[in-house]
Amino acid sequence: MSKAHVPPRAAGNRDKVTATTVRIQDKIRRKGRPMAGGMWLYGLCGDCNSLAGCHYDTAYADFVRVLETDARSRPHLYLPRANPAPPVRLAPGRVVRSILIGMFATTPHLRVMFHDLAEDLRNRREHITMPDGATLRMALYPFRDTRLASMFYGYRVLVRRQYYDVFSEVYFRPLAWALTPSDRGYDEHAGDSIFDHYAWATVDEWLHYGDDVTSADLRDLCRGGVPQVVHPLLGQRQDDWVQAFNDEVTAVLEGEIPM
Repeated sequence: MSKAHVPPRAAGNRDKVTATTVRIQDKIRRKGRPMAGGMWLYGLCGDCNSLAGCHYDTAYADFVRVLETDARSRPHLYLPRANPAPPVRLAPGRVVRSILIGMFATTPHLRVMFHDLAEDLRNRREHITMPDGATLRMALYPFRDTRLASMFYGYRVLVRRQYYDVFSEVYFRPLAWALTPSDRGYDEHAGDSIFDHYAWATVDEWLHYGDDVTSADLRDLCRGGVPQVVHPLLGQRQDDWVQAFNDEVTAVLEGEIPM
């Protein structure tokens, strides 16, 4: 397996970005020693890693750059609040393929659960359909704190009832991505999903766009807007939650982008 940076190094995930592994030791959540070099995992073979680097990661980096340029030109936005999608252009098919390939690096279980999607990505199919049971969500995330994790569940027990359920998540300025279940049933006592509560944009249909679409307007792709979000399980906010994950299966990296 090769070292897969998620998100790609071209998007700023490199060099001075520090990351640390989260582990459960003696039933206590602890972090390892922070190390510079970005958010990465030995999660992709060399061929798949090169596939993303050669065909998709540049488009992802371009999307990040135009978002950052737009953000610098805007007044401060207060949270939590849904906002119209920024007036920027991107290659939607390439961007979403870049982040999904990165998500497959977070855990081998995704290759078993969503085998057809993995094969479609590996074979560079032009028009791909998101499998039943999963949906890809996106939001704006302008903060220095970073987080990369695979299968994870959280249940909010203080302030209000909410749940947070992901197959994979990537929080790295200026974007947050979450591959979430779309067909799990919850009783009414679980509350609402974080992703529905803050109206994260659903971007499954971006997979229908081929490599030839390189300049789509984000406002047309996300007509319902793109919210600006925080991570509910970072910092003091995590004290409101019960967190559940398998320490032998789930990869969790948390870090920081330098000033």
